[in-house]
Amino acid sequence: MLADDSGSALSQAIDRYVRTGELRSFFDLIDDIEPYGSEDRRGPGLADIGDGFAGEQVLDVSVWAAGTLDEARARVQIIEAVLAATSGRILLRSVSSRRSYLRVSVTSDGMRDLLETSVVETVRTPPVPYLDFRDWRDLGVGDIRRAETSGAVVGVLDDSPESAHPLLNGLVLSDDSLAPPDYQWQQRGSHGSEVIGRVLYPRLHEELRDLTALTAVGAVRVVRVLEPDPQRGGDATRFPTYALPHEVVAQGIRHLHDTYGVKIFNMSVGYSEPYSDLHVGPLTETLDDLIRELDIVIVVPTGNAGITLDARTVSGHHIIDDKPDYFFTPEHRIAEPAPAALAVTVGSIALSGAAAELGRIGSRAVAEAEEASPFSRSGPGLGTAQKRLNKPELTHYGGNIVVNDSGHAVRNDLGASLVSTSYRAGDGRLFAVVNGTSFAAPAVARVAADISYEYPDASANLIRALLASSAAHPVPAAVLPELHNRSKIYGYGKPRRERAIASDQNRVTMTYEGTMSTDTVQIHPFPVPELFRRGSGGERAITVALAFDPPVRRQRREYLAGAMKIDVYRDIDPDELAEILKKQDPDDPNEPIKGRQRLNLEPGSNSFTNSTLHVRRWSAKNSFVNDDETFFVVVTHKAQTWARDDPQYKQQRYALAVTLEDQHLVQADLYQLLTQQVQVPARVRLRA
Repeated sequence: MLADDSGSALSQAIDRYVRTGELRSFFDLIDDIEPYGSEDRRGPGLADIGDGFAGEQVLDVSVWAAGTLDEARARVQIIEAVLAATSGRILLRSVSSRRSYLRVSVTSDGMRDLLETSVVETVRTPPVPYLDFRDWRDLGVGDIRRAETSGAVVGVLDDSPESAHPLLNGLVLSDDSLAPPDYQWQQRGSHGSEVIGRVLYPRLHEELRDLTALTAVGAVRVVRVLEPDPQRGGDATRFPTYALPHEVVAQGIRHLHDTYGVKIFNMSVGYSEPYSDLHVGPLTETLDDLIRELDIVIVVPTGNAGITLDARTVSGHHIIDDKPDYFFTPEHRIAEPAPAALAVTVGSIALSGAAAELGRIGSRAVAEAEEASPFSRSGPGLGTAQKRLNKPELTHYGGNIVVNDSGHAVRNDLGASLVSTSYRAGDGRLFAVVNGTSFAAPAVARVAADISYEYPDASANLIRALLASSAAHPVPAAVLPELHNRSKIYGYGKPRRERAIASDQNRVTMTYEGTMSTDTVQIHPFPVPELFRRGSGGERAITVALAFDPPVRRQRREYLAGAMKIDVYRDIDPDELAEILKKQDPDDPNEPIKGRQRLNLEPGSNSFTNSTLHVRRWSAKNSFVNDDETFFVVVTHKAQTWARDDPQYKQQRYALAVTLEDQHLVQADLYQLLTQQVQVPARVRLRA
């Protein structure tokens, strides 16, 4: 960062370190300090245009964060002076204390000067849309090839789709209405067809871009629970009026599960008002009850926060200038049923970070590629801990918004939005652009279905654990240094299908699913080969994911009947570990072992008090070859007071996924080393 004092404080600190050894805990971690130079300022696209181009090029300039608006304007004036010296000019500007961006037209000399200007963070060519709308907008039936791949069926609770759509025909195995015979549905809208396209065609954007066959995965079964809302118009939907929403949804889920054996569900529904920390509503509780009773996975979106025509959120923040502050306002918080503790809640990130522009130089996408979409609602969910991690769990592509040259928000820009199958009366096109967390959730439901297809006997808990353990934060999430704030927007990140369903030579996942008595501790051994402990010169990681499904009660302050936590221990005899744990009071929050034998997993276990899906990670670069080859996952359960005497809650189902990963391992196969797993009986400590 550009220091306000020109680096004098840093210089003084280095002098203290050299003279006295003070601040060693900080400076001993630093390998080198170098000037931030012209090569560091080179962003994407500059290598393609070269340094000696003729004429002028349009470039985007990012200015270092200034702290105050006056300082930000002063830095822009410096850039204006640099440009004036080489006949350059500013085409577009967005200036604030947090972030300032300029779109400029420069000669090659001007670009070289910008790369040597200290207030400049990066210079890049303007981002281009992931998919050019001219590649897909006017495609007809004769222009596409459809391929199909086997996969699990996903139950979709939504508006009725256009089953005759050329890309949906034959893949919608059933489309049921459970309404009374005399109920008059509104004419079908486009929402159901668009959501189903995201379930069935997980690689649609890549295939449209590469002009390859469009590959459908699996199939869907639909129960109609939504219809267009005649009062609000547009794309707005509502639940049918013949019954209360939670009754409509429960009837649909039970029908698909009992009649067809559906295990994975997508319900792209979010209420308009944010969750307020009072008791959850009946729809949220109904979803949690059904997940536990039927052992199913239900995927829901965070809901969409409102954005006005003048590009402001309900809290009054500007969607470009005030990123990411508005994500943490009460108005942007998740909407029911997203707080459902046992459901998988999904936020939205942008696939494309560029507007189609259509010749209008002033249009700018709000989010960069992989950055959180401005309409995506954020957590946390239920609970009282300020730094709790529970909602959302995951993110996926849900679209983006563009601010045009007049400062207005454009919701369906052809370059920044997602593309999905669509039915719009009188349109005649096969595809349409869509935006919303409604279209991020079905992409995650597809990954969950892929896990279920590969492992048909997997419990819902194991599917959730594998989903979460496969996820990773996108690069733009790193702008938020505090993990609890990052997680409020991105959860555990975007799940990756390949990592969720298979191991490879550098990354191996071991799983367990079963039950344990409430208020007990379970010890699970797992092998850590010498090759992994010795290391290969890079970072190695052990990741542990836990999923469980306690009963819930919406009238209780502690919504979950029980809480669980996970820890990992090493270099300790299992009998000794069991004896130590046996003496631990279940109501004592202090850790029974605090030395190196207990791995320092991140984040801390207290972050998950109100979560039913935990992911914790430990990494190391140094060798730990002298440790025993068996480590231990310790799973602790504690029932809430109101549930402790419940005769129906004596056992708790749960699933574990333990992953060993060393991406620098090139001369050995970690998977082969772990195929012969160490089998040691689990040890249990019962509550006195």
